[in-house]
Amino acid sequence: MDSDQQKNFQPNTHNGKFWSIVPLVCFLLVPIVGIFLFNPVVQADICGYPEKGFLVVSRGAETTVTFQVALAESRDQYRRGLMGCRRLSPGTGLLFIYPEAARRTFWMKNTPLELAIIFVSSRGYIRAIEKGSPNSTRRIHSPDGIQFVLEINHDEADQLAVGDRITLRPSPPESESGA
Repeated sequence: MDSDQQKNFQPNTHNGKFWSIVPLVCFLLVPIVGIFLFNPVVQADICGYPEKGFLVVSRGAETTVTFQVALAESRDQYRRGLMGCRRLSPGTGLLFIYPEAARRTFWMKNTPLELAIIFVSSRGYIRAIEKGSPNSTRRIHSPDGIQFVLEINHDEADQLAVGDRITLRPSPPESESGA
């Protein structure tokens, strides 16, 4: 490089255009990064029910599996269950919460999925696991003393066993989760 070229050659390390877009990029990236840092789990829509928490299944001191669950808590929701649901995402389910423990009866009419129906005592222990065949009108009866029933994809039931314990961990209210 000769001396005339050296005089005219100046590295452009402080390009005004570059530095003027940095605040804009930061302004756009900070909320996106915040969503992933502070709300790492996207709430699922579970066959028309909003996701309400996580059901942790444990065997002794070990967690065996966790499901993202919606809750059925009213008579209408108990009757409807997963009727008409054509797809249940893996790792999700519907937890029926009854006000008292009793014997429960389920059927699969108008439910085109193969489900596992897990009957849980008032103390949170799995008492029975039954197969629900698509669109079947066969009555599926629980043992006595059932206060919770979990419906999940049948293929995921092999991770569960009678005697496992369930714990519901509710999702934080939307105002706390950053939504």
